[in-house]
Amino acid sequence: MNYQKNKNQNFLKKNLLISIKDLKKIKFYFFFSLILFFFITFIGLTLPIFFEEQILKLIEGLIKQTQDLGFFELIWFIILNNTKSAFFGIILGIFLGIFPIAIIILNAYILGFVANKSIALGGFLVLWRLLPHGIFEIPAILISVTLGIRLGIGLMKNCIFYYNKKINNLNLSLLIFISILFLPISFIIYFILTIKETKLRKIFFNNLFLSLKIFIFIIIPLLIIAGIIEGSLIWLLE
Repeated sequence: MNYQKNKNQNFLKKNLLISIKDLKKIKFYFFFSLILFFFITFIGLTLPIFFEEQILKLIEGLIKQTQDLGFFELIWFIILNNTKSAFFGIILGIFLGIFPIAIIILNAYILGFVANKSIALGGFLVLWRLLPHGIFEIPAILISVTLGIRLGIGLMKNCIFYYNKKINNLNLSLLIFISILFLPISFIIYFILTIKETKLRKIFFNNLFLSLKIFIFIIIPLLIIAGIIEGSLIWLLE
């Protein structure tokens, strides 16, 4: 019994350490996601004028979906919704990182928008009530979109480097920009090249495997904690 317990602990510890080590390798993408997130949140906070009707309808729809839920049902609803967003933030990153960036922009703007409306109703102190909601959820979402960006940009960069090893940073940046500009065509080209070449295929699936490992051992636990905190606060403050 103790042997099995130690084995499970070692398994969890080993995979957690591997996940943390891999995250350190993509800190540039993470800081990019973080800066973009706070910048768009600031825009939503100071200029809550874009898509106001759509956002209010979205919030109204969420309220209707959750108003009759019990305590545990509410927590499960929050965890499930956030987990799906995080998962798609990773997987849809394959399209050259466009969708994870869109997820950052959308979530950040809505957060800023909600903060603005909350301040208008209850003053700046109301932000202290909103803060606990994001302590675990925001890092988890940022990590997931970071992995998605790594997956998409990595697909692009690896193909370009593979076929032109002497490329400089300026030309690489230009090719990345052009690739994103012509997303459907460039994605098809890079994906075919990746599947065709063994080395590129191995790098891509290794990145995907590591991303899913981080999703399981870091992102999901963070989202479970976030769901419990957020669900409990909503339930208590109703």
